[in-house]
Amino acid sequence: MKLEIFTIALDAMPFITWHLPVFNRLKLDWHWTIAEGAAMNTHCTSWCKPQPPHNSRDGTLKYLAEIKAFHPRITLLSSSAWDGKVSQCNACLSHISEPCILLQMDADEIWTRQQLESLVAFFEAHREINCARFFCRYFVGQSLITVGEDCYGNNPGEWLRAWRFYPGQKFERHEGPALAGVRESSATREQTRGCDLVFDHYAYAFEEQVRFKQDFYNYPDAVNHWLGLQRHNQFPCKLKPFLPWVDDRVVVDRLF
Repeated sequence: MKLEIFTIALDAMPFITWHLPVFNRLKLDWHWTIAEGAAMNTHCTSWCKPQPPHNSRDGTLKYLAEIKAFHPRITLLSSSAWDGKVSQCNACLSHISEPCILLQMDADEIWTRQQLESLVAFFEAHREINCARFFCRYFVGQSLITVGEDCYGNNPGEWLRAWRFYPGQKFERHEGPALAGVRESSATREQTRGCDLVFDHYAYAFEEQVRFKQDFYNYPDAVNHWLGLQRHNQFPCKLKPFLPWVDDRVVVDRLF
């Protein structure tokens, strides 16, 4: 089946540049749709802090326009004021005209070519499922990841990222994602991990990301807390003393 990937993006450098080289190596039919621009704090993200309408300021839109201009497998949608993240998602879905495997890939979520091909094969082999959840390696620094399966970074029920999709379907919400009118029959995180489908999530890799989350999600003094974690040199350790909004179960360790 065809793989349809969609991404919502705002100030997504450098991660947004990492995806196309992977997609170009895929040995299957694929298409990538990106909805760029600021999402207003409406619908399922009404709890977030308001932000002014704007497009990316870090070169994201320029890069996307350049690759879209020459690549037939890319669709770019852009607005300075999307009506919430669910509107961004549904704008992407409206361009899908055939049954497919749908993958939400945020700009900072990195999958390998082998994983994407295995994902499609997994759905083809498991006709009883219509969606799938995943574990991720959740980065809180360029070489720091969370440790634990049922805590911050990999909470139970998280990372629903793939669906068996039919044209005309829409998301009723984005957080957490749910297709309207679809009774979920999901592959578990343990099943997908058994096929090496564990993606890298660079959620807090760079200071600019942390600053955005500080403002959008209203995490008080998040940048200073995160900088303290980057200066820390004794691992593994609890994450909560550095990121106070996380649960007390999660541990952080250094990859290298």
